[in-house]
Amino acid sequence: MKKLLLCLAVGVAFVSHAQQFEVVELQQVKTGANAVYHPRFMPDGNTLLVTSEGYDGLGLVDVKKGVYTKLTDMDGAGYYPVISEDGKTILTRNMNRNAFSQCIYKLDVESKALTLVAKDIDHTNQMSFSNGLATVAISGKAVASQVGEAITPVRTMNNILVTEEDLKIVVYTNGVRSVIDPLAGQYGDWDPQYSWTSLSPDRTKILFHCANDAFICDLKGNNVVKLGSMRAPQWRGNTHVVGMNDAHDGYFNTKSDIVIVRADGTQMQQLTTPSDEIKMFPSVSADGSKIAFHTEREGKIYIMTIKEK
Repeated sequence: MKKLLLCLAVGVAFVSHAQQFEVVELQQVKTGANAVYHPRFMPDGNTLLVTSEGYDGLGLVDVKKGVYTKLTDMDGAGYYPVISEDGKTILTRNMNRNAFSQCIYKLDVESKALTLVAKDIDHTNQMSFSNGLATVAISGKAVASQVGEAITPVRTMNNILVTEEDLKIVVYTNGVRSVIDPLAGQYGDWDPQYSWTSLSPDRTKILFHCANDAFICDLKGNNVVKLGSMRAPQWRGNTHVVGMNDAHDGYFNTKSDIVIVRADGTQMQQLTTPSDEIKMFPSVSADGSKIAFHTEREGKIYIMTIKEK
């Protein structure tokens, strides 16, 4: 049985003396468009990749100028796109919701040209960029291509892709597929179902969500750390995780705020102030100094600037 390392701070309480971060500024971003959602920082830190409430289409918002530029109208294009390290290419998808299939594309940000990577695949796969190599899992195999080149089986050293297949965590290491079950046996007869998986920047740990909580484990599914109640978790470097702490009445979200916690599961801190606005799906800038998020009903975008005390 996997060893589950519970937080020493029981319940991960929001206590003032445990605050590690100061919110320096909170600004609403002028988007130059109607309601937009799911902001993601581009590498320059001054541009946001955004989509619609239903993940259709992609666009860019210049944060300083408040200007919106449309990139594509494809259905499902905004469902967890992946941005290359230089910000010039985006891995995106076109979903056929009637056929429950999708095509994966590389989108050139400057020209808006689309290059087909894979077609008619039946999993909502995770994708990754590393050193210019675009990787996606297709039919139980990890395939990859350099920007502008055809896909080939992954055989490169230190190529790691973490994804979900049938609500299980799957790790592809240099093309070798393994299924891990970090919380096996922790919920009795209930089979754990995993979501929001991601690889740490140093490529040694996996962040995931299960049963209303966020967790971290190693690449083998061992050394599990419980972070606490948090959805849509995102890495902030290798030392912290940012997410949303939300509640719902069975039909609608009733509240949600942005929280941050240490990767060892201690010192969870609420960053946003409770209000009628439901703050969701945070994204962390590359340098960790800014967090973008949207409000559920209005589709407003905010950027919070934080600094460590």
